[in-house]
Amino acid sequence: MGENSAGRPSQAVRSLHAALKLLPPLTKPASHAVDLVRVSCLLTLAVAEYARAGWAGAEPLLRQADVLAADDPELRARWRAQHGLILGRSGSLAEAVAELSVVRTEPGWFTDLERCSIMLNQGAAFLELGMPAEAIESYDAVIEIAAGGGYVRQLFMARHNRGFAHYLADDLPGALTEIAAAAAMDADVHRGTSLRDLGRVLHESGLLDEAREALDQAEATCTRREDRLLRADINLERARVLRLTGDLAQAAMAGRAARSAYRDMGSELLATRAHLTVLDCDLSLGRRLPLVREEALASAVAAEATGDVDLWARSLCVSSEAAVRLGQIDNARSALAAFPTQPLGLVLRLRRAYSEVLTDLAQGSNRSARTRLRNAAREVGTSQAAAAGLESRAARAVLGVRLASLDLGLALRQGPGAVFETLERWSTAGRALPVVRPSDDPRIAELTQDLRVLSRKLRDQPDDPLVPAWRADVEQRRRRLALVANSQRQADVLQPGGSSLAFALEHLQHADRDVLWLFVHDRALWGAGVSGGRRRVARLLDLESCFEQSRRIRADLRASVVTTSSLTPAVALSLRSDLEAFDDAVVRPWRFRSAGLVVIGCHAVGSVPWAMLPSLRGKPVTVGRSLKEWSARWGQGEPVVAVLAGPDLSHAAAESAAVSQAWAGSEVSAHGAATSSDLVLALATAEVVHVVAHGQHRPSSPLFSSLRLCDGDVYAHELPTGRVSAGHVILSACDAGSAEMRPGDEPLGMASTLVALGVRCVVAAVAPVADEVAETVMTRYHAQLAQGRPSDEALAVATEDGLGGAFVALGSTWRRR
Repeated sequence: MGENSAGRPSQAVRSLHAALKLLPPLTKPASHAVDLVRVSCLLTLAVAEYARAGWAGAEPLLRQADVLAADDPELRARWRAQHGLILGRSGSLAEAVAELSVVRTEPGWFTDLERCSIMLNQGAAFLELGMPAEAIESYDAVIEIAAGGGYVRQLFMARHNRGFAHYLADDLPGALTEIAAAAAMDADVHRGTSLRDLGRVLHESGLLDEAREALDQAEATCTRREDRLLRADINLERARVLRLTGDLAQAAMAGRAARSAYRDMGSELLATRAHLTVLDCDLSLGRRLPLVREEALASAVAAEATGDVDLWARSLCVSSEAAVRLGQIDNARSALAAFPTQPLGLVLRLRRAYSEVLTDLAQGSNRSARTRLRNAAREVGTSQAAAAGLESRAARAVLGVRLASLDLGLALRQGPGAVFETLERWSTAGRALPVVRPSDDPRIAELTQDLRVLSRKLRDQPDDPLVPAWRADVEQRRRRLALVANSQRQADVLQPGGSSLAFALEHLQHADRDVLWLFVHDRALWGAGVSGGRRRVARLLDLESCFEQSRRIRADLRASVVTTSSLTPAVALSLRSDLEAFDDAVVRPWRFRSAGLVVIGCHAVGSVPWAMLPSLRGKPVTVGRSLKEWSARWGQGEPVVAVLAGPDLSHAAAESAAVSQAWAGSEVSAHGAATSSDLVLALATAEVVHVVAHGQHRPSSPLFSSLRLCDGDVYAHELPTGRVSAGHVILSACDAGSAEMRPGDEPLGMASTLVALGVRCVVAAVAPVADEVAETVMTRYHAQLAQGRPSDEALAVATEDGLGGAFVALGSTWRRR
């Protein structure tokens, strides 16, 4: 058994034959103990012979063991278990699951360790069948037995595999939690496979830095000789992640390493996939373009011959874009004309649109380019729910940024009106809350799960004879998924109302507000502003300078809270200087004169404390996600108030009492030891929800930003989609307003998640705030709010002396009815 587990079947065969020779001959009567040993040897020998010669080598031994087992219940149970194991390895998965179920119906014949091993195999069969819920049930049983018996290796395997089952079920947070927990275990196992799987899930979740770290660790665990295929898989995944993070030289190096290893092992299709990734990096770097065009075209021909539609389509896009860069428009058009007619995923449809727009622009067909860009933005907006669990969120976002940049380039030639329309178009397209849990629509959930299982098989088993059938299934399910998603799309909580841009601009004047919409284009920070009804666009400062100024402001904000008293004046001076410089470059040039300002930011200015800028001190400021959304969400609500306090905060009781007192005469419910269920209920039933609790923003994994309540942490990804009706939420917690901008200017964090769930306005801090400062500012704020002031004005009054300037109002404006 040890030789089999170690992958040495020939040695196992020799040992088992030697063991069988030590037993009495079959012609003599034997005890039950002897029969048990003989049947066990034959079954183990069948496994070894299957590894060496396939079913033909295993079947005679299984037949012999079957005869010996006869009607003996123990021998019969053991025969079924080993038969199921071999059936699973041979691909007869349904039959394997049925045989392996004997460990559940007749557990008494197996040791705890044997039960763990059998149920691990049963779980693997369920995964291959695309039945992750059943797989999770098997792994749960293993975890219970292994934890009680101290079987660390089996516990590791069960936890890791359960994480992968969550991944196939489209539960990315569950997958990340389980796989990461398994990786942290002190188990004597090879870490390469588990870390590779963790990297893949992180990649698809859009957490690229963490994915890169996991894949680097995975590669470090591999030996050069024994793990060549695993190293190649890891390097190909690393190449894809590195390309998305912009580290193109390193991505090309990883792609070349994967290509070389695949070719050495005879896996030409996988080698072609790796080679195309290298070509794509060369394309982005602008090097070897003639070779890129020719070899990408050759990859397309090879992919078409093997039926790999995705590789075929990607190859043609790379060839077309290289031709455009070379000025060979006819060659670009020719490559696009050869595009496959089969249905493609969203990422490839966007890549094709990008290639077509580049070709249109190169030959001066601006009208055609604008039409394609509008269609692409519309498709991004309508396809996210259906595609979110199938493709890398980061890849979709990066392509969205590229397309939006092309659209903005055209709009800048037409004037401010076109720029605002374009910004609105792409803001709407990329505004959906990241889908990291299974869809509430059972049809979408089932189709997404099937597609994930099939996509995994196509990626990991490209040479399997069933590949054509799998591809046909993928195409059929993609078509069905598109139909279902279009006919019954998940409710879009992000865009209440359908106000036009003209209506939003009119509302802006009526509310006496100006707007500053900041965006990145051509390596610079730009602004589209409306001041006193007049629209204009301006380039503000280089992108590198913007990043550096934003970084210094955030660093000084944090230092001002934790620094020693002797350094406080120096930190304060540095912060004032940084705020002045940023104000001079970004805000003051607009000479805003209205009573308040709406700022729509981007990744370059994420988490800026706008109320602390000198020219905005005491001025109502709201940080929105689009002008139309700000206008559509502006509204009033009845003062039904819920106040929730978490543990371990000395000021929580006093702050809760002050907030409740501010709303005296209104309907107020207070929870002095609030739990996660209290929070969910408050978000669904109250209009104003105030939470005083410890908060943690995790830049490395923003959807895991959390609030600490009395029964544990509540994470951003756990907030109840579709069941949030609160109009205004106040998070009196350090860093709860921070948002990490991921590819596509997608803000991720606790406060931004609440805005995405439909809350009109969220007030939160973008940096740590001292407890006594938070209590003072929140007491002032609610007093103003209860008197009927709009949320942005109330916050401006509460912080006009500079105290608590890290608090920002996000989303739109709320006031009591």
